[in-house]
Amino acid sequence: MKANCCIYKLTFTAPLHCGAGDGAVSLSNVAMLLRADTVFSALCNEANAQYGPEGAEQLIHLAQEDKLLLSDTFPYCGTTLYLPKPQVPLKEGVPFDVEHRKIIKAIHWLTADEPSWQAYAAYLSTGQITGLSMPPRFASLTNHTSVNIRSGEKDAKPFDVGQCEFADDCGLYGIFCCDDSADLDFLIRLFTSLGYSGIGGHTSRGMGKFRFETVPDTNSCAAFLQRHLRQPQAPAYLLLTASLPRPDEAAQALDGAYYSIIRRGGFSYSENQPSVKKQVQYFLAAGSVLTTPFSGDLYPVGRIAAHNIYRYAKPLFMGVNL
Repeated sequence: MKANCCIYKLTFTAPLHCGAGDGAVSLSNVAMLLRADTVFSALCNEANAQYGPEGAEQLIHLAQEDKLLLSDTFPYCGTTLYLPKPQVPLKEGVPFDVEHRKIIKAIHWLTADEPSWQAYAAYLSTGQITGLSMPPRFASLTNHTSVNIRSGEKDAKPFDVGQCEFADDCGLYGIFCCDDSADLDFLIRLFTSLGYSGIGGHTSRGMGKFRFETVPDTNSCAAFLQRHLRQPQAPAYLLLTASLPRPDEAAQALDGAYYSIIRRGGFSYSENQPSVKKQVQYFLAAGSVLTTPFSGDLYPVGRIAAHNIYRYAKPLFMGVNL
């Protein structure tokens, strides 16, 4: 594991528009989370805006050389950080707790602390869901009607834009890890300036702006994450990044794994460049549980002018005992 891992919060000061990545083309399609490939693309654009092409190339180089790892973003509320529920079935022969089936179905997030994960491990072994509480409602997904007025046209054309508005004291957090403290500082500067530019779609309309802050290790959830991120050997590994093994890694990575698949597509955005539809790929979703970690890659998924468009697909894992 990288020597320097930073857990950060994004507190949104404007609604967020981020597509679910499931192939829906409507602007009303929206999700609550930002996945690592979206975060990486936004950071590359910000690095290019702040430092020129050399800034974006520096970020790409760090990722290609395994000197930078990113997680997806997950919800927080107050000082409590949440992790995706691991995609692991009940142990063989364990009866399902029918009485509490609605609670079990509704729990998508686990608090990042030892008691919650011990309680979930006990549930997998016994079928009895005890010691777990329902997470709060982090955000509301709504549609906002905007109007597009084109030059030379008499009638305005309304359209709906999906947006995510976070509840009070709630937002998203993520993790990035670097080999070098100077690279860590570089990422912090990029995230801070990106907060003024905005992330996701419709940033030109003021959406996606946020305040960036790091979470101190004195936070109990952050301390839990730091311990498990640095676990070199574990019975299993929780995937924290939507990512894709290289072809030579796939068979070993998927052997004995429990996982779900998500679609990653969309369009590129680069200032003063035409938008390009990116190649569609199918990733392992965060929350998947593997017994063998993999390295993943930066995959070329399109091209603008004289350079490739890359999609970030390198994983960050957390050791778990389930």
